[in-house]
Amino acid sequence: MTVTPASYTLEALGFDPSWQGSAIRAAFTLDGTLDDFTLARVSAVHRTRCELLTCERGELVKLSAPLRPVENDYGEEEYPVVGDWVLAQPIPGTGGETQPAEHKPLAILPRRSYLTRPSATRESADQPVAANVDMLCIVEPCFPEPSIGRIERYTALAHASGVQVALILTKGDLVTAEQLAGYEESLAGGVDAVLAVCTDNGYDPAPVAELVAGRTAAFLGRSGAGKSTLVNALLNPGADPREASSENRVQATSAVRGTDGKGRHTTTSRQMIVLPGAGYFGAGESGAEGSGTESSAGTVLIDTPGVRALAATSDSAAIDETFDDVSSYAAACRYSDCSHGSEPGCAVQQALADGALDPERFERYRRMMVESARLRLRSQEREYRQSNRAFTKANKAGRRTLMSIKGRAN
Repeated sequence: MTVTPASYTLEALGFDPSWQGSAIRAAFTLDGTLDDFTLARVSAVHRTRCELLTCERGELVKLSAPLRPVENDYGEEEYPVVGDWVLAQPIPGTGGETQPAEHKPLAILPRRSYLTRPSATRESADQPVAANVDMLCIVEPCFPEPSIGRIERYTALAHASGVQVALILTKGDLVTAEQLAGYEESLAGGVDAVLAVCTDNGYDPAPVAELVAGRTAAFLGRSGAGKSTLVNALLNPGADPREASSENRVQATSAVRGTDGKGRHTTTSRQMIVLPGAGYFGAGESGAEGSGTESSAGTVLIDTPGVRALAATSDSAAIDETFDDVSSYAAACRYSDCSHGSEPGCAVQQALADGALDPERFERYRRMMVESARLRLRSQEREYRQSNRAFTKANKAGRRTLMSIKGRAN
């Protein structure tokens, strides 16, 4: 079944009427109207270029654009990230009869959500993952064993960004049914949904397709967790998602090792993928334009490279939300600044003594809070250095201007 080209509109990219006002305001700020610009969504970001997706005459069109800072809604310049909605204009002298013109992004529409992850290095700022995401799908393999700590850290990132979070357990065919059921039950806390899938030849993507329908969903997980296999299955249901002959296969995948069930790191950049309406939203078959029903919003997937090391979020409130059981006990402590150590009247320590709180879970919470505080301090130091450099640069420029006015070279 193929999608009728005429069924493609901006809604297929996740556009809805609430974006219209933001687009009109951005066009007005650029001294134009919406008709003067191309409204597009950033689908990929590379070292010096980015790719945009838009709709023209019922078809999805991919545009190339130079990667440059763009003014956002606050008048600040920043680089577009995957998932951003932008207003762009063609660059004169580019393109041809068969190749669309290159476009220059001129404005970024206000983001509804902004998903970032802390850098594993000491000096780097947070790394952008995607913008305007509705759901973060944590992809975690069942074999040899899911990492509870990694899942909790991903969940905290989702809470910090204000998006829903779902846990997708992959490689369920490598564990027993009892183990799989146990994982689903024990890992359900803190997430909005838990699904288990198998990556054998009987792979059925329908439960995941239902979960992400009508949303923009970002897939995050460690290298070899099965993210790309999952995306390929959603694009081409009924086919083996690992086979190179799959017609709609967009991401390379690798077989897992038999010894430890690990896959290989294959995705090297973030990529936005639009799911066709056919098979999921009842769009008409090719040659039957207008038949069936269409979803009011399309389903957009963002596949990301595997994460080898994940630092804690600097948002302590997001960590509290992830560990809601710990934070509920902490609210009952005698002192509001209780460190949950040896202070009298500590409800957390009492819960640990009574066996109501898992000591290992509390230790993971404590480590994340310590790491979060360290990240906030590092961020403040980085901002101070940047501010100091900017002041020094402005001061030198002022001195040069003053000397020039006085007719002196230095």
